[in-house]
Amino acid sequence: MIGAYRALFVAGFQNASQYRVQLFLYVFFSVLRPIIFLAAWVAVAQARGGSVGTFGVADFAAYYIALTIVLHLALAWDAYEFEFLVRQGRLSPLLLRPLHPIHYAVVNNIVWKLFTIAALVPVLALTAITFGARFQGEPWHYALFVPSLVLGAAIRFLFGWIVATAAFWITRVSSVSTFFDRIQFIFSGQIAPLALLPGALQVIAYAMPFAYMFGVPVDILRGATTFEQTLLLLAGQGFWLAVCYLALQVAWSRGLRQYSGVGA
Repeated sequence: MIGAYRALFVAGFQNASQYRVQLFLYVFFSVLRPIIFLAAWVAVAQARGGSVGTFGVADFAAYYIALTIVLHLALAWDAYEFEFLVRQGRLSPLLLRPLHPIHYAVVNNIVWKLFTIAALVPVLALTAITFGARFQGEPWHYALFVPSLVLGAAIRFLFGWIVATAAFWITRVSSVSTFFDRIQFIFSGQIAPLALLPGALQVIAYAMPFAYMFGVPVDILRGATTFEQTLLLLAGQGFWLAVCYLALQVAWSRGLRQYSGVGA
C-alpha cells in the first residue's frame, strides 16, 4: 500500500504541474468568496458601531481567514466528478484494479491542495494585515486544530462520496450535489459565523454534519472555544466521521450491485 501511494503521489504531482492556469484560477476563486463575505460583514459591523454580536472587524477578519484555510484544505469535489466516471464507463477499469477507486481520489485531493496552499499564504497574510485580524487562541487551540481539521476534511470527503454514489442510480448527480452544497453553505459557517446564527438554526447546524466539516475547525483555530467545548466538538466530529464511513460502505456495496457498466 505504501508503494502504491508513493507511485500515485508521483503521478499526481506530475499531472498537477501541467495545469498552472487552472491552479491560479482555483486559488483565486478559493479566496474570492470568503473575502467578499468578510467585506460585507465588516461593512455591517461598522454600520452598527463596530461590532455584530461578539464579532468586531478584527474578529470577522480572523474568522474568514481561518475559514479560507479550512475550506481550502477540507473541500472535496468527488461528488461532481464521479458521475462522469460512471456515465462514461471509466469506472469499470478502476474497479478491476487492486486499489479501491477512493484511494485515487484521496491522492488527487491531497496533491492539488499541496500545490495550491503556497499561493494562498501571501494573500491571507495581506488580508490579515489589512483588516487587523485578531486570533485569540492558546497553544492548545492550535494543537487541537490539526486533528479537528483532519476530521472535518475526512467528513467532507466521505460525505461527498456518499452523494457521488447516487450516480449508480441516476445519470445526473450535479443537481443532488448542488442541493447539499446549498445546505452546507448555510449550516457550515460560510454565509455567517455559526455563533451569529439564530438559536434554532444553531441547533440545526450542530445536529447535521455540515458544521463539523468547516465551522468547528474554524472556531477552534481562532480560539473561540473553551477546552471542554473543543473536546465535545471533536467528539461530535468523530461521531459524524463514523456515521459517514458506515453510510458509504452501505451505499457503495449496494451501488455496485446496481452498476451496469455505462450509466445506471
